[in-house]
Amino acid sequence: MRRGAFVGLVLAASLVAAPAQAHGNAQLGDFYAGLFQPFFHPEFLLAALAIALWSTQQEPSSAVALCVGFAAAVLAGSAVAELGAAADASAWGPRLCALAVGPLVAARVRVPATLAAVVAIAAGLAHGNAGTAPELAQLTRPVLWAFGLGLGSLLLGAYANAMTARFPAFWMQVAVRVVGSWISSIALLVAVMATRTR
Repeated sequence: MRRGAFVGLVLAASLVAAPAQAHGNAQLGDFYAGLFQPFFHPEFLLAALAIALWSTQQEPSSAVALCVGFAAAVLAGSAVAELGAAADASAWGPRLCALAVGPLVAARVRVPATLAAVVAIAAGLAHGNAGTAPELAQLTRPVLWAFGLGLGSLLLGAYANAMTARFPAFWMQVAVRVVGSWISSIALLVAVMATRTR
């Protein structure tokens, strides 16, 4: 009951999430600020959670590759942003990821390992670039930020897979699909709000 309320609260917070704007007053240091970045910007949490949950629905070997591929791509996307090649519409990267992967989770779509890796890498590059670009002005050690961001993405995927492996019952599969449908709905609302506030 408490976990459901917490997940609902986090997802609801995404409705009012603004584009990523610096890691604020949390004086954690660059590594920990990168590690906890999705919790400062729940819109990013939606995208990373969608990938993590989708990995639990794949074959075990594909799940590992998907999580590692996403985390590595997040690190690479962050590095690209640090080199000055931030995408113009970078805030849309996580939104599009949640819009694309959320329905796959809700429908429990399994795809070949290669295709899953391509999706994870594309999502990770967009996520890393979008998460890092707005923060650069406040970062003193951007390399630590990038490693924190990548590690946070990897830990989220590992935790999601550990939970579904520990509770393999049918209700867990249904719960994952329900969260996938919530991610899809919230991402769609956020995307519509973003287009209307331009």
